Amino acid sequence: MKNRVRTCICAALNASWIHRSGMGIIFLRVCVSILMLGHGLPKLWMLLNGGGSEWLDPLGIGGTLSLALCAFAEVFCSLFLIVGLFTRFSAMVLLINFWVVVFVVHAQGSWAQAELPLLYLICYGTLVCTGAGPFSLDSLIKRRLHCRYSEAPLGMPTCGVSEAASASSAK
Repeated sequence: MKNRVRTCICAALNASWIHRSGMGIIFLRVCVSILMLGHGLPKLWMLLNGGGSEWLDPLGIGGTLSLALCAFAEVFCSLFLIVGLFTRFSAMVLLINFWVVVFVVHAQGSWAQAELPLLYLICYGTLVCTGAGPFSLDSLIKRRLHCRYSEAPLGMPTCGVSEAASASSAK
């Protein structure tokens, strides 16, 4: 019995399919984006109802434009992140959004005020570095583009065509 428990624990800790499949990235991408929609949708409704004049203007570009940029980032970029489309671009837009929140809006505030925006900033920075992961529209598009063109960059998959077959067809 002791060996079975030990075997199960070791198998769970060494689950290589989790690492290979990028499940952590997918989990981060989807969960953070769903949470961000809860912050972004009220801002979008406020913008659509004409409430931009009373919104903060941390960059001096006007309250309505600040609200529009924030709502775009938090709603549309979050939706893109959920499906994994334009992932690095969307995460970069949200990273910039939260950079402003942390270092401009909450610059003089307490640590407690900046803690949640800083966590979002770290999550989006991670997604900028890692990309969407294998289960995303970005990955699907990337695979399709590499399959469409015969000359893939070095180290890229060539859609099952062996090196010898592609070399003989080039002659």
